[in-house]
Amino acid sequence: MDVQCVPCDYDPVFEVQVRSERFKFNASHFVAFRGFRERLHGHNYTVGVRVFGPLSPDDGYVLDFGDVKKTVRGVCETLNERFLCPCRSDVLDIRDAGPNVELTAEDGAFFSIPLGDCAMLPIVHSTAEELAAMIWHKTIEAFGVDILKKRGITAIEIAVAEAPMQEARYRRKLAGFAPGAAPIPARAPNAGCGANITPAG
Repeated sequence: MDVQCVPCDYDPVFEVQVRSERFKFNASHFVAFRGFRERLHGHNYTVGVRVFGPLSPDDGYVLDFGDVKKTVRGVCETLNERFLCPCRSDVLDIRDAGPNVELTAEDGAFFSIPLGDCAMLPIVHSTAEELAAMIWHKTIEAFGVDILKKRGITAIEIAVAEAPMQEARYRRKLAGFAPGAAPIPARAPNAGCGANITPAG
């Protein structure tokens, strides 16, 4: 009896998910938009990663778990024990005051925080959603988009949780990725961020 192999009419796609106890950062923030400002508070954030792509015939991986862990840990370390400053905010006046960053909100609340204690981020609001988009950009640029594309990686998803069962996810294809682009389209950085803004990558 002959057995014939019928060609597949699709390309299989694998998905790998990586979570680690070290994918975390402790940070303070407040969300502010027109007519609203949260009180300053903090979270013990955790991060998760999902990678989509084909299985490499060379090593049997979609992407090496060790490489994913190293990259995401590095991104988390830049945010750990920092105030998350949304440098593209349209409701906060952010000023560079020498060793400190000064923020004035619509309601008159004033904050003066040492620059070294701040993560100056290219986002509009320090929500879990925008943090997920920013971490996606940082992760892609830390890996190197060309390396990911060479392996056939098609998309990556980042999850950011503020608390258990309370998380936001950002998934995007690698096609069309522009290194250095702001993760959230918005106006130019607040004048007080200037050279202090942390690049998207």
